[in-house]
Amino acid sequence: MASTFRLSISFLTLLLFSLWVVEAHTSRKLISIKENKGQDISHLLKDGEFDDPSLYMYFTPNDLKLGTKLLIYFYKNDLQKLPPLLTRQQADLIPFTKSKLDFLLDHFSITKDSPQGKAIKETLGHCDAKDIEGEHKFCGTSLESLIDLVKKTMGYNVDLKVMTTKVMAPAQNSISYALHNYTFVEAPKELVGIKMLGCHRMLYPYAVYYCHGHKGGSRVFEVNLVTDDGRQRVVGPAVCHMDTSTWDADHVAFKVLKMEPRSAPVCHFFPLDNIVWVTK
Repeated sequence: MASTFRLSISFLTLLLFSLWVVEAHTSRKLISIKENKGQDISHLLKDGEFDDPSLYMYFTPNDLKLGTKLLIYFYKNDLQKLPPLLTRQQADLIPFTKSKLDFLLDHFSITKDSPQGKAIKETLGHCDAKDIEGEHKFCGTSLESLIDLVKKTMGYNVDLKVMTTKVMAPAQNSISYALHNYTFVEAPKELVGIKMLGCHRMLYPYAVYYCHGHKGGSRVFEVNLVTDDGRQRVVGPAVCHMDTSTWDADHVAFKVLKMEPRSAPVCHFFPLDNIVWVTK
């Protein structure tokens, strides 16, 4: 098991370095706020649907079957605009708490009311917030801290697997990271009897991952989807949160799925730069 875990860590290291641009200069590089660059999606939407494509990542457990078609957006960041990955030594020199917000804004030369300033405040708020009942969470501010916290949460001697979302096409330069209709071309495979942590990259001046998992009530699946024209395939993890009773009543998933808040399970796909840890 130890050798398998070391293999997983090596894979994660390569994965993170491929997702992030590691730069030699200081950590004062500003975060980038993703833009949709004027993507025309009106032809895919019906009246009353959302015009922000990034919201199209939610679905219900009833959708998890062969042949189901969903409108989904898998966003890909421009690697040249991603914030840098810090070492633990670098990250530990910078406070990471909402109580130091004013100091951090000054440190990164960011104004409080700018999009970047608001994003920093929101990220620190997520990371400082107390765990809700039935959930464990943490924020990794470096590769070393991320790995240590994953081991502490999932177990030091467990057999771990790293999962990410992958978009594939016959020619790499033909991939379209836009809103598409996707169809399940295989029955989603449930990973039974596992623990799971989903790690989401946050908007911040350097790479920060917000990781969380539920102590029970979540189901994890491996999915295989294809676009209407058959030219593009997506494989990767999806998770269904079976108990949403403690979620914020204003959570966007309830609006997207047009359901009564906290009334039913919510499932979602993972963006390309997210990481999912599962026990084998």
